[in-house]
Amino acid sequence: MNHLPSARLIHLGAGAPEPALHLSPVVTETAAISAAERGALTVVVRRHQPYVLLGPSDRRLPGLARIREWADARGLPAFIRIGGGSLVWQDTGTISFGVARPSRDLTTVERNFRELGEGVLRAIRYLGLETAAYGRAVGSYCEGPWDIVVDGVKIAGVAQAIRGGFALVSGMILVNQDPVETTRLIEDLYELAGSPRHLRASAVTNLERLLDRPVALAEVEQALFSGFGSLYQLIPADLDETEWVRAARLYQERRLA
Repeated sequence: MNHLPSARLIHLGAGAPEPALHLSPVVTETAAISAAERGALTVVVRRHQPYVLLGPSDRRLPGLARIREWADARGLPAFIRIGGGSLVWQDTGTISFGVARPSRDLTTVERNFRELGEGVLRAIRYLGLETAAYGRAVGSYCEGPWDIVVDGVKIAGVAQAIRGGFALVSGMILVNQDPVETTRLIEDLYELAGSPRHLRASAVTNLERLLDRPVALAEVEQALFSGFGSLYQLIPADLDETEWVRAARLYQERRLA
């Protein structure tokens, strides 16, 4: 008998229709709101089209509008997320994840990171990186104490938000995204916005570099299903019509304008 707690699983994978991928940047928050309303734990694993994702503190950048203009000129959306952290670049070389549960307790931040992020740690270890652990990769872009590192080098970014009745731990795993090009891009965007930053590309890596082999996005998705599946009874589900309407609204609210 399976005594694991159940969790709703939302997956936007290779077969996701274009409208769903278009709204992918706000699907995790949409599912987290539903987790609070339904009193149910929810896991999200998603692919996405390229976009710029800024942190709440980036709202104060003196030239923030220039980042939006840069993104618009390339046909890319830019969003402000609800969790912590700073600017990152999301592209097809990353897989995003999120885990949400009902919560209004602001004192549970550390416990949320450890418990809700455990499935991601297990997934990375299942892939062969057994020393993966929480830690700070000093000098990395979007540096934080709860990122996932291997020998001190960042392999996944992790952030948290507690609001609206939910606790959400979310982030991205770097599959084959080039850390040097990405770090340079983020430095260029901060320079463009009038707040230059010096970052260390060597503080960031990806799965393919560490495993020294090609890694498919589908392989990482399966590892995440196994990681979270060892903790929860995963129940695959789709967002319902009401949730897609909410996602469309959130897309406009979170988009940098």
